[in-house]
Amino acid sequence: IKEGTRIPPDSQTGLINSIAWRGDLMVLGDSTGHLSFWDLKARQSRLIPTSRGAIKKILLAPGRNTQLLLVMFNDGVEIWDCAESEVLSSIKSSKIGEVVDVDWGASDRPVIVNESGAVHIMDVNLDTAPNPITALSLYTPVWLPFIYNQKEMMNFKIYVQHMGWQENWDMKSPKCCTPIIWDAMLHTLKLRHKFSTLSFLERCLVTAALYGDVVEWRLWQVLAYYLDQSSPLSSAFDIVQDNRSYLNNQVQNLSVQEKCRSNYSHRQHSIHRHILLGNTDKPVQLLLEVEQDSPHFYRDCLRASLISSVSDSEVAQSTIKLVATNLIANDHLLEGCQLLCLIKKAVDACRYMQNFHQYNEAIWLAKVALSKDEYYEVMKYYIDLLVNKGSRHLGILLAISLSAFDKAAEILLATKLVTIAAPLVESCLEAGKWPESGTDIMHRVFVEYAKYLVSLNNIEIALKYCEMGGEKGKQLGEELRICAQ
Repeated sequence: IKEGTRIPPDSQTGLINSIAWRGDLMVLGDSTGHLSFWDLKARQSRLIPTSRGAIKKILLAPGRNTQLLLVMFNDGVEIWDCAESEVLSSIKSSKIGEVVDVDWGASDRPVIVNESGAVHIMDVNLDTAPNPITALSLYTPVWLPFIYNQKEMMNFKIYVQHMGWQENWDMKSPKCCTPIIWDAMLHTLKLRHKFSTLSFLERCLVTAALYGDVVEWRLWQVLAYYLDQSSPLSSAFDIVQDNRSYLNNQVQNLSVQEKCRSNYSHRQHSIHRHILLGNTDKPVQLLLEVEQDSPHFYRDCLRASLISSVSDSEVAQSTIKLVATNLIANDHLLEGCQLLCLIKKAVDACRYMQNFHQYNEAIWLAKVALSKDEYYEVMKYYIDLLVNKGSRHLGILLAISLSAFDKAAEILLATKLVTIAAPLVESCLEAGKWPESGTDIMHRVFVEYAKYLVSLNNIEIALKYCEMGGEKGKQLGEELRICAQ
């Protein structure tokens, strides 16, 4: 590394926003709209005002012999000839929309991206560009949801979810969608078989897959399982699984961990898990494996004796509970919780873990050791905690796993995810699993969903949800009919 060429800056140069460099040519663009051309070999510089305001970005065209410079401003784009230090062509944002980024596709092909997401591949004169995709007549319609108008894409998603796809359904483009986009979508969906036989929830799964929405897809997977208990969720869903499947997975994991354990801490982890699971023979066996010259020999032998001699007598139970409480109070949380589990006080152990913010341990123990009612209380507290800390998606999935569908809908509504809340409520209604106590939240969800549909100009389906939204929904429906007239 050595010092290169030094050229003193011009006094009129502002804050440098962008630099382009190739060979002996360096170009600087500043916040006052000046371009500074540096010839590093001749040690000379030229400062040229553009009179267009602050320069956001500059790029030299690719290729050895090209001297073209692409300059991006707040209100448009220019192409400069570096050799002559003059403008070759210019285009303003009023013609192509607000420019958010520029680049070179080739030495004579500048590429401009505007705020609507359109990509314009132009020539050096900046006067030709491809048509928008909605203006093209494609032989084979293309399914790329994110290149189309967002409002129309959401409308199509809603039609797939809510219209039933009966054979006698009118497949013509509705007023809220342009014909070419509608045809492209229908062409894709013809590749999917038996749409007319799918349930509402199955159509939600299909749309989530079509739109590449992983979060929604996971939610509909969980909801589908807890509505009909058809096929168990995979281990990837972890604590969202039902308790029996989760327990089986944890036992398998523990078996694998025991085969791979290689040190004292691994063995202690296995002992801890077995005690929480309610096993006593395996922990005693593992504790007695300790070497005689180990510093833990005496303590582990005492622990093995204690586990083996635990009785159901009232005196033994109260003594162990007192010892466990003292251990927990003196920063020995796990050891104290192990003692509580030995005397069948797993629910107390869960509460201590929650009080000491050991939430993962508390949920693990709740899923493998608590009764249904005790588990429900622990998870209810954990769901509220997740929502308050911003982990709403996991909170929603856990609420569904408790069959607290009204709670899940309430969280979705509070986070303004009404496009998920309404299908969730309707799926539960279709399956006959919506709780009677959730009527109020159901009406609120349907009213908000109807308002969302109105914003998409989808009045037809909005009126359907107004009818399902209680008194407020019916009032909104009347207002929509009056406005339509």
